[in-house]
This record gives sequence, structure tokens and C-alpha cells, in this order.
Amino acid sequence: MGISSVGLGSGLDVNSIITGLMGVEKKPLTAVAQQKSAYQSKISAYGTMKSSLSLFQTTMSTLSNVAKFNMQTATSADTSIFTASTDGTATNGDYAITVSQLAKSQKLALTGFDSITDTVNNGRLNIDFGRYDPTDDNKFTANPDKSSLSITINSSNRTLAGVRDAINAANASVTASIVNNGSGNQLVLTSTDTGEVNSMRISGISQLAYDKSKASNGNNDGSGDSNGSSNKDNISFTEVQAAKNALLNVDGVAVAKASNTITDVINGVTLNLLSTSSGNNINLHIASNQNDVKASISSFVDAYNKLDTTLRSLTKFDSTGKASGVLLGDGTARSVVNQIKSVMTKAINTTGGLTTLNQIGVTFQRDGQLALDSTRLTAAMNSNFGDIATLFASSLKATDAQITYAGSTSNTQEGTYAVTVTKLGTSSANTAGTINGVAATGSLTGLTGATGNASSGLSLKISGGALGSRGTVQFTMGYAAQLDRVINSLLSDTGIVASKTEGLNTSITRLDKKTESLNIRLAGVEARYRTQFTKLDSLLSGMSTTSSYLTQQLASINANK
Repeated sequence: MGISSVGLGSGLDVNSIITGLMGVEKKPLTAVAQQKSAYQSKISAYGTMKSSLSLFQTTMSTLSNVAKFNMQTATSADTSIFTASTDGTATNGDYAITVSQLAKSQKLALTGFDSITDTVNNGRLNIDFGRYDPTDDNKFTANPDKSSLSITINSSNRTLAGVRDAINAANASVTASIVNNGSGNQLVLTSTDTGEVNSMRISGISQLAYDKSKASNGNNDGSGDSNGSSNKDNISFTEVQAAKNALLNVDGVAVAKASNTITDVINGVTLNLLSTSSGNNINLHIASNQNDVKASISSFVDAYNKLDTTLRSLTKFDSTGKASGVLLGDGTARSVVNQIKSVMTKAINTTGGLTTLNQIGVTFQRDGQLALDSTRLTAAMNSNFGDIATLFASSLKATDAQITYAGSTSNTQEGTYAVTVTKLGTSSANTAGTINGVAATGSLTGLTGATGNASSGLSLKISGGALGSRGTVQFTMGYAAQLDRVINSLLSDTGIVASKTEGLNTSITRLDKKTESLNIRLAGVEARYRTQFTKLDSLLSGMSTTSSYLTQQLASINANK
């Protein structure tokens, strides 16, 4: 590529000259490299910010759950009799509980089959669910919350095993099994739900009449003998286990429930009955767990301080200019800081006695960090323990005690919403009703606010009660819940952090293309310089030769004089 060393004939230092000239030509390339390095530093800084925000959100997400603050212990004196848990809303104290009977499912058996392949007649087997009158077995009241089951028996399922499979395939409120008792096979039906109200009534029994005379040759088609007589034995179901309610006594009050899991006897407490107590009172102790609540609040303070330290490091100003943060003056970084600070410095819109962090001893220091005053926190817990949860978590206050908070989404807005219930949920049917005047999505246990409405995603548990208007619910978001939502927005794929990072990467791509273009131009410039200086070197070399010749000639002339 032309001369690459000192001039061949002139002694001209071409390399040094070209290097000097190219140093000037490369200044735009250097500027681009410096700009790219600055962008890369910002991307790295945003990576650090994103990581810190993610860690902070993990803590906020946990603390946005009311269970982290409505902390109570539910202690059974004998966990072999019952265990208990609380959602944090129970009244502290001791409860005397006696368990005299556990809830059981009804079991019915149909006997008299030699083999599970024995055939039965075509027809229908009907199963209704409800309650028998304890004084008259002929009186049966259907359970309105349970759908009846009707099984068609035909050539596809006319065996004992076929009937069992058909019942189970219906996925209804009954299961079927076949038990060999040593002398034959019996079809056993078990109600999937315990309690007297879930007893079974079987009709169409004659449709399962078993023709013993034809079972061995497999010809039982239900038509009887050829002369028109019938050899079938009409077999009926017998009860092998009666449906029973759980019977217990709570502080002198007799209680009967269909299930061994009881959620509506002591407000806020779930009892899981395991065995009877033989007439003995078993103590249940409910108490507040202040230590765990203090730990939750302490984790909130620590998480904020760690995030604050990172953000300050990235955006700090140093008067010497040597230690300023990479994101100093960056508009996006400033927006992140401002959005977080706006949540931390405002009062929470609750109906409780606590609305600010300062009221529980969490205050800002001069350096911008949070500090926790344990003495003030203890005093706040002693006087307003029930309100601490609403200060941090998403929570709900309902005018109806049988409506409780089950969850929310990022679309749920704070507010007060009217609730109506037109149908209560059952094991086989969803709840129906409205939230905020709009038809809600129903589930077995409650309602969820409709998409597009202010109550969108607000899930309510409906434990029972009357149909119609059920008052109002007020949904509020505490500090942790609001911060969780803010950070989720900041870190989303369409959030400002992702947008800023994408913009920086786009700028780097543009600079890479500019660098490539500059390098192509510089290669051309250097090639031109080398061509020019090669010609100059040749010219100077020729002139040097001519100069030497003339010098010699002049010297010769002078010598001849």
C-alpha cells in the first residue's frame, strides 16, 4: 500500500507524517467511540438500576399481602383433635371447643354380583342429593345447591364395571367403586361431600335388577325367560355409612356443620376437625404475633434503603466531576426516583386510624434513608394493630362480614364499590352477582370485578348470606402494594426503563454503523495520503539526484579553471 518506511530516496519519514495526519482525521472516530462508551456505561447503570428495582419489588410484592401484617397465631391445645389457622381478623382470646362427632359422607352398596363383568338391564340410574328427615326416612328434601345425576345404562356400559365407570365419568358429586367382600362383588357409591345435606337418594333401582340365571352365559339382556317369566332378583342399595354432620360446641354454643373444615364459626378462624374429644374441652388460643409484624416492617425499611443507596449512587453529583453518577441529570432516572418518592411521601387513603409511615415510627432521615423507631412502632401496634395491614398491603373493608378480600390485579382501582349477590356458589355452581353495578365473573367461592371496570380484577369471597344487595366494599392499597404496582410498571416491557435501554441500544447500533462508515472513509484517506507521499518521495528523490549531479558538475568546472 505504497511506502511504509522512511522515504526510499529522499529520507522523508512518510510513516510519521501519515500517522500524524491520520491522527487528525480520526478525531471524529474517537468522538464516536467516546459517545458509544458513554451509552454503554448508561446501559450498565440501567442494568444495575433494574436489578435493584427487581429486588425491591420482590419485597414489596410479599408485603402487599395482608397476611404479612394481620399476623395471629392460632394454637390448638390438642392437634390430634383439631388444628386451626387464622387470616388475622379473629378476636384474640381463648375458646373452649368440644368435638363430639366428625362429618362423614354417606356410602351405599349394591351387592349380589359374582363378577364385575356381570350384566345389568338397560335403563337409567338416578341419584339425587339432599337431606332425609331424621324422624321419617320417606321424607327427603333436595339440596338446591347440588345437581342430580342421571346415568344411562345401555349396551355400552351394561356391566357392573361399566356402571361404575359411567358414574365416575360424570364427574358429579358421587364416586363409585367395586369391592369384593369375599362372597361377591358390590358396587359402592360414596357422596363426595360430607354432611346430612349431601345424602343420596337412588331411584331406578329396578333398572339394575340382576338376572342370576343368565349371568354365567352372558345373555342377560333384561328380557326375561323365553316364556315371558323373569328370574331377576330386584336388588336394592343398602346404607353402609350414614351421612353425618360435624357436631361441636364452641364456648357453650352447639354447632352442626356439614364439613370437617369449618370457616364460619369463629370469625377469621378455620378449624380442621380430625377426631372427637371424648367430651373434653380443647382450648384454642388466638393471639397477635407482633414480632413477625415488626420483622415485616423492618424488611420494608431495609429494602427501601438498599434501593435508595443504589439510586443515589447512580445519580449523585460530585463537585469535582470525578465521582458523579453515570445517570446524573438523566431524565428517566429522575422520573424513576420521583415516582417512588411520590408514593413514600403521601398519606394512604384508608378508613383506619393509621394513614402515614410516621405514625408507626418510620421516618425519613436527613440523608434520605428511612429509620424505624421501635418504641413508636410498639405503641402503634398496641393501639392500632388491626390498621397496620392497611398501611402496607392491599386490603378491603366490607360492610357485610361474610364478604372478604380474595385478591386483585394491576387493573384494580382504589374505591368503594356496591356488591349484589343473585346466587350463592356451591360445589357445582358458581356465585352470581355484580360489583360496582356491573355483572361480575362468578366462581364457586365468590365474585371478581369485570374487565374494563374500575373494580376489574377485584376478587371477593362470599361466605354465605342473603341474596340481593350486600352493601359496599372499600378497596385500598398501602405503601407496599402501591410501590409493587409502580415498580411493576417501571420494569414492564413497555415501561420507561425498558424504553430508555432500548433507545440507548438503538443509539449504539447507529454509532456502530457510523464507525464502520468512518473506518471506510479513513482507509481511503490513508490510501490517498500514501499515494501522494509516494509521488512526493519519488519527486524529492529525483530532485536529490539532479542536485547531486549539478553539484558534481559545478565542482568539476571549478576544478578545471
